Amino acid sequence: MKKLTLLLLVIFAVGFVGCKYKKQAEYIKQLENAVKEDSLKRVAELEALKAEMQAKIDSLQAACGSGNPQGKFCVITGSFRIQQNADNYVQEMIKLGYKAQIVDAPNGFHLVSTYCASSLHEALSELNNARANIHPDSWIYVK
Repeated sequence: MKKLTLLLLVIFAVGFVGCKYKKQAEYIKQLENAVKEDSLKRVAELEALKAEMQAKIDSLQAACGSGNPQGKFCVITGSFRIQQNADNYVQEMIKLGYKAQIVDAPNGFHLVSTYCASSLHEALSELNNARANIHPDSWIYVK
């Protein structure tokens, strides 16, 4: 009888431990599924936001035109770290009759270009003009 009681006690103990383990495993699966669904929702929200922002950027670029001047070779008469200084210099060059534009360099500088050309020869002739009339340290920036 003692053996039978001991055997029943062991069976109950193993049964309860096994049930507890199964419940924990199910709970962990539920949590994993909830996290996965939440992650998918967040990814979908971010993708929608990204598409919305890209549409706004595209519409602004279409409205303003391309920010970069045409031509591969640009005659640079000023280079500024601060955007406001570059804007002021562009206005000054426009008052002098030049078609000045800002070219953003990859190093963070805002380059003020008074002329852009598709050929180096054309840009060199304008560079001589810029050095004589605007600033003697003018130079050519190649995009």
